[in-house]
Amino acid sequence: MDIIWDFDGTIMDTYPIMTEAFVNALVDMGIDDIEIDDYDINLVMRRHSLGTCLQKYAAHFNIDKDKLQEIYNSYENDGILQATPFLNVDKALQQNINNGGRNFLLTHRGQSALSLLDKYDFSKYFTDKITKDQDFPRKPDPTSISYLIKNNNISPEKCIMLGDRRLDVDAGHNAGIKSCLFDPDSMINSTGDPELTINNYYDFIHRND
Repeated sequence: MDIIWDFDGTIMDTYPIMTEAFVNALVDMGIDDIEIDDYDINLVMRRHSLGTCLQKYAAHFNIDKDKLQEIYNSYENDGILQATPFLNVDKALQQNINNGGRNFLLTHRGQSALSLLDKYDFSKYFTDKITKDQDFPRKPDPTSISYLIKNNNISPEKCIMLGDRRLDVDAGHNAGIKSCLFDPDSMINSTGDPELTINNYYDFIHRND
């Protein structure tokens, strides 16, 4: 089987760092920390996106969204390389190769994703990678998946999109392939009806399909 992997919240547990960066950015913009709900920030990022989080909190606190994003980006850039992989994800990647499959990366993140893969010696698991630097439309638009399918001779019926948000599930379905939702904290309430849902990679490794 060929697997197209999302990155943030799927391979690397980046959300704690992203949430902390967002909280720090709000504080820098004069928001009292007792008014900041870090759980809700994480929830909005997980269920929707960073962009949605920026829009929501800029409106809620009546602050400039672009400035909030600028400060957030600075904090995130400083901390993102401290992110760690999810338990057993390396075993899942290797098992897929051992079974004759290939792994592909599809992320909205740029160079930092590649740097983290190199840091943990994960680059070796991937046949091809797409990051934001290739300027494809964002998921759930299927263009980037269709590109991977065409340029790597992937059989759609033997391919699955694996990610942690509904937009990953929808992107896979929009491209005509199956989808797997990785939901380690059971936060996703609107799933998009993936063919498979997991909350840890031990279960993924030992699945029957």
